Amino acid sequence: MFIRTLTGDIAPEELGVCDSHEHLIRSGGEETRDPDFVMDSVEAAKKEVGYWLAAGGRAMVLMDSLGCGRNVPKILEVAEAYRGKANLILTTGFHKADFYDVPVHWMTTVREIDTCVDLLAAEVEEGLDIHSYNGPVVQRVEARAGIIKAGTSYGAIQAFEYKTLRAAALTQQRTGCPISVHTQLGTMAYETANLLREYGADLSHVMLCHVHKNPDKYYHKKIMETGVNICYDGPDRAKYFPDALYAENLKWLVDQGFQKQILLSMDAGRASYQRGYMEEKDRTVLGVSYLLERFVPLLREVGVPDDAINDMLVSNPARVLTFRQ
Repeated sequence: MFIRTLTGDIAPEELGVCDSHEHLIRSGGEETRDPDFVMDSVEAAKKEVGYWLAAGGRAMVLMDSLGCGRNVPKILEVAEAYRGKANLILTTGFHKADFYDVPVHWMTTVREIDTCVDLLAAEVEEGLDIHSYNGPVVQRVEARAGIIKAGTSYGAIQAFEYKTLRAAALTQQRTGCPISVHTQLGTMAYETANLLREYGADLSHVMLCHVHKNPDKYYHKKIMETGVNICYDGPDRAKYFPDALYAENLKWLVDQGFQKQILLSMDAGRASYQRGYMEEKDRTVLGVSYLLERFVPLLREVGVPDDAINDMLVSNPARVLTFRQ
């Protein structure tokens, strides 16, 4: 049993406190819509990891996908700087359809699903392509992907997304690699869980992200009743909802018996969310360490017990991220 990090495989008990959906380096894709998504400074990313470690963190799952923000050479620089100190896990797979030129994308034009699975599985088992499959040349490095990403749209699952979800499920069957899914504003999460199960995925090694952006705790309960895991990502976002609402929802879900299926993260995927990047502009923000420094104390204040917090930050990520047999 192992978890696959950028600097090698580790035992699940070595993972430590984990931010289960994060971004450090992003270049390509989303920044065409908002320059705040441009995160291409290795030094700023190193600083952010340092702040996370100083706050008591140990691991991050980096969710920048093929053709949508992933920069293998730069993120490997960050991982090497913290070899033996931080466990950084990188994805293969895809974001939601809107971020791609779908009619000409290779996931559309390659009709054989097994060929698509071959490409994803190679990143898990052989090595990451430094070009992220952006062109005709494939150059693999020793580092390998430790999670597969797929994405769904707001209130809909598009044809491209059905294919990427199926490819993720089949790649998991072949390699044992866990899966993480972007659900736009928390919609279609229940449908996504059932679809992945139909495709043969092991839902105990799948997490659905961003469900908190639809802060309906009864909906979250319904999602987890399928056996899938959810990630509450993005406290410190008052423009959406106050942290107190998230904390109280988590307390209720723990009371309902779901503490073994919840993970936590910051999803600080904008430069303006990270201390390292904003220090370069002489601005002060709270950064990724906010999760441990401010949100975890709030969880305790609303009555979430320490064993549940430990599950959400340590035990649950270690289980979900472990490669299935």
